[in-house]
Amino acid sequence: YSLFAPVSSLEDEQLAAWMRRKDVRQALHVDHAPTTTWPDASVGFDYLKEYHACNWNDSISLNISMIDVYKTVIPKLDRTWIYNGDTDPCVSYEGTRLAVKQIQIDELDGGSYRPWFYYHSAASIEVLAEKSALFGPNLVAQDMGAQMGGEVTDYELGLSFVTFHGSGHMVPQFRPQATLHFLEKFLKREKLAPLMPLNATLADMNIKDFHAAMNAWRDEASSAPYVNKENEERGKWTSAIN
Repeated sequence: YSLFAPVSSLEDEQLAAWMRRKDVRQALHVDHAPTTTWPDASVGFDYLKEYHACNWNDSISLNISMIDVYKTVIPKLDRTWIYNGDTDPCVSYEGTRLAVKQIQIDELDGGSYRPWFYYHSAASIEVLAEKSALFGPNLVAQDMGAQMGGEVTDYELGLSFVTFHGSGHMVPQFRPQATLHFLEKFLKREKLAPLMPLNATLADMNIKDFHAAMNAWRDEASSAPYVNKENEERGKWTSAIN
């Protein structure tokens, strides 16, 4: 769901059909599960809430917050990227941003809240006709070049907070191309965006130099190696379901 999207059930129907596919069930290691239907599972689901997160008033089995979990886990990992759609009406990105700050890991100098970009390639007419309204609502039939994917803040210990511009709760559904870019950068251990000039350097700039520095940074952030047309154009978005 999103604050800015038409109402449609097609995406639920397509997701249900995809989740019931044999190869998908095998990939998720649920091919021998007792239920064969989705989303109305015949055996039902039982949830146990263990940590403080969104449901503050619910009973939980462990009296700790997810912030405490992150504090424990992040130093053990190579990188941790926490992301949020910036039009999510349920889990506000501002709440997530403040929660990340409460992890209390120092922000990198030059790593403050700044845009990241991806290459927005053309979707085929077949995809646009086949897809539901809520799958990739920003997909178009033209190559749009480098586009803003969202914002990113980088911290020490490989922690980053990332937003997806224009996305609701289900980020891969609302922004599939930006999501693919995000995943590839994460798996390849590459940065989403270059660091800004050091804070002290920015503070000493006059207005003219500041504008020039920001323009130069934008040009760098929206071109290779941060945005790579060859890598992101390869699929050409020829099938909305596959």
